[in-house]
Amino acid sequence: MGPWSEDAPDTRVPEPAISYKVRVRDTDLNTFDVTKATFDGHVFLTGKVGKAKISVPFEKIDLVWFEPAEGSDVLAMVTLKSGEQQQLIVNGNTPCYGVTAYGNIAIDLKHLRDAKFQGRE
Repeated sequence: MGPWSEDAPDTRVPEPAISYKVRVRDTDLNTFDVTKATFDGHVFLTGKVGKAKISVPFEKIDLVWFEPAEGSDVLAMVTLKSGEQQQLIVNGNTPCYGVTAYGNIAIDLKHLRDAKFQGRE
């Protein structure tokens, strides 16, 4: 079957190296409990702080709040499990993939309000 699992007509979910549970809420306030969660197939959030490119592993993240920024960019306020916070500018077109109880999901970061990381599955 390759690197994709649980094929659905419109949404294929990349098979992550580690399966994380994440509760995501979209800008319309719909909430989804997601397993096998990834951002563009990866288990880290990548963005910029100034000129630096930062990748934050899911295992360190507690919560991310998303707000629109310029163009397709999104401001991500990342709260680590340690309580530290860091703002990142992320590509809003980056898809969040995963599996819900009722099927596969794909939603771009620009359509998310927040993501609460609940640990490994």
